[in-house]
Amino acid sequence: MSAALDAFLRRYARGQARDVAPWIVGQRVLDLGTGEGYVPGALEGGGRWVCGADVGGFRRAPLPYVVYDGARLPFDDGAFDTTLLLLTLHHCDAPEAVLDEAMRVTRARLIVTESVYRDRLERFWLDTLDGRLNRRRHGGTMNVPLRFRTPEAWRALFASRGLRVAATRWLGPWWERLVHHPLLFVLDRPR
Repeated sequence: MSAALDAFLRRYARGQARDVAPWIVGQRVLDLGTGEGYVPGALEGGGRWVCGADVGGFRRAPLPYVVYDGARLPFDDGAFDTTLLLLTLHHCDAPEAVLDEAMRVTRARLIVTESVYRDRLERFWLDTLDGRLNRRRHGGTMNVPLRFRTPEAWRALFASRGLRVAATRWLGPWWERLVHHPLLFVLDRPR
């Protein structure tokens, strides 16, 4: 990975951490699909313990990090208060299964950010730009199936799992939203 791409990913992770920090509940946090692990590093402190998990050894930050098989996380039910899935689900072959596993290990809240599209042109740009960026990470070993959805389709998936949408918010500066369209979903588990 180039130094310029690594610097961009570090800066982007700091922004992601700022975006999600106000929504985190509890002290035990899992960043599922953490990639390099830059978001957990930016969230550390304040009594939080943050662990990263991903399907490959992509870690570049010194933090607790687990490589798992993409199917079953090596954690007990309800092991985490909050689980983050930040720009993760669209990279999964089976996003529903990954969401179900995240729910299993999460006691209270899931925070999901996803790049969404509202028309065919936006979908074209997401496929083109996200695919090219992520193929440059980790020598092309990062999975990039690009399973993007509309905001309504993500909401339907969350509702089908009994998750309550506590908040949604568009993220990023106006210029980023012209192409990338990151949307934050704060999801509470059913009681």
